[in-house]
Amino acid sequence: MRFPDAEVTTLDLIRHGEPVGGRMLRGTTDHPLSERGWQQMQEATAALMTNGTPPWDAIVTSPLSRCREFALWLGEHHDLPVTVVPGLAEMALGEWEGKTHAEARALEAGVDRQAALWSDPSRQAPPGGEAPASFDARVGNAWRALLAAPPGRHLLVVCHLFVTNALLRQVLEQPISRLLAFDLPYAATCRIRHERHALGATSLVEWIGR
Repeated sequence: MRFPDAEVTTLDLIRHGEPVGGRMLRGTTDHPLSERGWQQMQEATAALMTNGTPPWDAIVTSPLSRCREFALWLGEHHDLPVTVVPGLAEMALGEWEGKTHAEARALEAGVDRQAALWSDPSRQAPPGGEAPASFDARVGNAWRALLAAPPGRHLLVVCHLFVTNALLRQVLEQPISRLLAFDLPYAATCRIRHERHALGATSLVEWIGR
């Protein structure tokens, strides 16, 4: 802790595991976790526990079933409160929803808008989908609401790849062009420590991608 007298809130972010249907541009398409996805999430959360005891005071989750169902199961299993936060839903991908990367590229008539989105989200949005700046603002509102809660808690945040990127962008204060800087695998975890202190407040990244 950089500020010895700070009030600290710790947030563990976890991307959902593999959904039914495998890898695709899923967005808000509401597929549940596959059997492998459940295993990935159980292994990842177990790695953050001490002798099977979770460190979290509460769980916060996206409303989409690939996040919500595991969060509710984990909360019930360990007697932890679970809050569903609509602002943590994945970016809506419009015409790309539910398509593989190859299928989405076949719609593009020679223009690789997927590559353009990954390269600079400030200049490219999913066709018919959510504008990256609007998505970032939505996730930012959810993030600020989490930080506005009473300090001292340790939260598990079950969310998505793009949402995790947007949360990390908030902490790192990167431009929107760097909104999708991290390509994290299924069930990857990150930890952020938010400190309230005499000079204000500071959010620090402890680690990314475990």
